[in-house]
Amino acid sequence: DGIQQLINQINNTSYKKLHIVFGMVKDKEIEKVLELLPKNATYYFTKAQIPRALPEKDLLQRAQKLNLKGSSYDEVNRALKAAMHKASEEDMIIVCGSVFVVGEVDLI
Repeated sequence: DGIQQLINQINNTSYKKLHIVFGMVKDKEIEKVLELLPKNATYYFTKAQIPRALPEKDLLQRAQKLNLKGSSYDEVNRALKAAMHKASEEDMIIVCGSVFVVGEVDLI
């Protein structure tokens, strides 16, 4: 439900390009969530530093099977910095997926 609400908000927001920093935990319905994500975004797959986190390389492989394009990063803030480096002022960057991922963001 949370991802669907996020998608609705993305669809109602104006931006040039979409950059999504994304990570999940192992015990969720990963493919079902990935299927909902926008195909036109650039993804920065990552993981929270907790035992339940789905490894970023595994997440990237699963996402690529669903035509999501991006790279993997072993730490949330590395992924966010990469997104910030590639994004322009007209772009939108979203950090989402697991609340654990969002919780690790350092204010930059």
